[in-house]
Amino acid sequence: MRIEEYEFEEEKTLNNLADLFVEIAEQIRAGEKLELPMPTLKEGIIEVPLGEPIETGIEVTIRRHFIHVDLALAWRRTKREEK
Repeated sequence: MRIEEYEFEEEKTLNNLADLFVEIAEQIRAGEKLELPMPTLKEGIIEVPLGEPIETGIEVTIRRHFIHVDLALAWRRTKREEK
């Protein structure tokens, strides 16, 4: 599967969100690959290889009815991926 740009929003309960963050943290700690869920309307997963160092970014936007917290992670691709 080749994905150039991937972004989606999905509502989750607090427990579901916590489970997702724990799963992502465990995958990052293992340090091989990160498997992310596809949007609910599509089947499958997105699998991306991990690398170090990981750049992190957090952006908080406070609006009238919503608070948005965007987390960004970035790392270099290895040479074998750049086919």
